[in-house]
Amino acid sequence: MKKLVTSLVAAGVIAASAVGLSACGGNQLVVYTEAGFAPFEYLDGNSIVGVDVDIMNMVGEKLGREVVFENVAFDTIVDAVSAGRLTNVGAAGLSITEDRLEKVDFSIPYYTASLYVIYRVGDEDAPVISQSTTENGEVIYWDSLAGKNIGIQGGTTADLFLSDEIAEGGTLGGTNTRKTDYDSLAVAVNDIGQTTAAVIIDELPARTLVANNSGLACLPLFYKGDTVEEDEAAVDQYAIAVTKGQTELLDAINEVLQSLIDDVDSDGNNGIDRLVMQHLDLATSD
Repeated sequence: MKKLVTSLVAAGVIAASAVGLSACGGNQLVVYTEAGFAPFEYLDGNSIVGVDVDIMNMVGEKLGREVVFENVAFDTIVDAVSAGRLTNVGAAGLSITEDRLEKVDFSIPYYTASLYVIYRVGDEDAPVISQSTTENGEVIYWDSLAGKNIGIQGGTTADLFLSDEIAEGGTLGGTNTRKTDYDSLAVAVNDIGQTTAAVIIDELPARTLVANNSGLACLPLFYKGDTVEEDEAAVDQYAIAVTKGQTELLDAINEVLQSLIDDVDSDGNNGIDRLVMQHLDLATSD
């Protein structure tokens, strides 16, 4: 099982040496993203919008820099940020992993999401639904995916988790479980019940896709413990990737994120939560 290294990023992972902001684009701050991950980044007409876009625009205001967003393939973002030539920032619902930490610095985590399984209701190849603890309710366990073809968006945390579980020693190792990579979640969802038995993705986009596609449902993905009380959810945390050594930029991002996290309303929702609900059209007015 791939464990996310949240302990390493409790206060951000900052390079020891401080250097000035990159000259990428002069006064422009170029941010790489992948605009197919609502509500964090998605297309509204020809414009890239979303939670991460709002956050980085706040950072741009703080630094007095124009923020420019580039829509690129998800699995190229970390390497591009690591190189630091075309961009110094990756904001795309990125999760913190040990491999990525070797290449880039990360901001403080700003959102924790559970992995969900999207399946087609009534499909004979759909994963088995199980009952976990009373609190968790219905879940799908990793081992119920054994022998199935599972769709993921390439380069996402779901891809990393599934790759680990399929590998030797993983929950699905030796079970002939297959993984199909998609560039687009929309295409992946359309293939459920045809090419694949299910798609694994984070909770928010999973719920959004299910709401917009009839016949689909989704449930949280869990590791099975010795008892139902010991079951463990598959979770990941989002952070913003920054080129190593870009301390001023990383500090500004962390300050913006922390201010949003600390801004809790009477309903218990912080600033990030409210942005998420706004972009999912779930925001409520007082």
